[in-house]
Amino acid sequence: MSRRSEKKSNPSSQSRSSALGIVLIALGGLFLLDNLDIIPYEISYYLFNWKGIMIVVGAILLSTKDNKSPGIILMAVGGFFIMSEVLSYEFNWHWYDTRKMFWPILLIVIGLIILNRRSKSPLIGVHVIEVDEDNKDVPSDGDHINVTAALCGDDRTVTSQNFKGGKVTTVMGGGTYDLSAAQLAEGTQKIDLMVLFGGATFIVPPDWNVRIEVTSIFGGFSDSRKVLAGTQTDNTKELLIKGTVLFGGGEVKNYV
Repeated sequence: MSRRSEKKSNPSSQSRSSALGIVLIALGGLFLLDNLDIIPYEISYYLFNWKGIMIVVGAILLSTKDNKSPGIILMAVGGFFIMSEVLSYEFNWHWYDTRKMFWPILLIVIGLIILNRRSKSPLIGVHVIEVDEDNKDVPSDGDHINVTAALCGDDRTVTSQNFKGGKVTTVMGGGTYDLSAAQLAEGTQKIDLMVLFGGATFIVPPDWNVRIEVTSIFGGFSDSRKVLAGTQTDNTKELLIKGTVLFGGGEVKNYV
């Protein structure tokens, strides 16, 4: 059986497609009801603004992505601000009172994200970030990269001749990770990436086979590599950069 036919028969892929279709149908139905003035103003006010959009986008990500953390984060942020408005208008608990809770809660959530990503299994009762089954624990050796940059910059140069991927987490910080002098190990080697309010730049050799599977939310992750004519890549080796960029950015580039 070919790889293409395997993808077509993948039940999880079909399930995600069905879920996305259902979410889009429901969203279109809500817009239609709102345009026909069937939905009460008190509901449409909270649903059809940037906060409601964050919740809708989060729901779509939850239904279509294996990694649920971006959807959970978006729904939590949108829900927080909607709840603050409800408390303000309905219970006279003004925005100033809610704002005093926002940054402490945000810092706690970021801390839990960092701990979850560095631990070998999820924290008890905490499921904000899912553990990647293919990369639960990153060894501390020269063949792996394992970086957590919080409120700072952290630039690294990797010269391993048998590079096996790793994990990069940047929170309110960033870094440049120079892999231009490294060589990939055989097979697919993955870098698990999480960027929150920060950035990450990866510099790779021009002949590397790089695949990017990064979900960007209110940010971006670009492939800025320049490829010279005649450059050949080794298809037996691949670098997979997979993860989430939330309120941040990043890129893959080379020195060509």
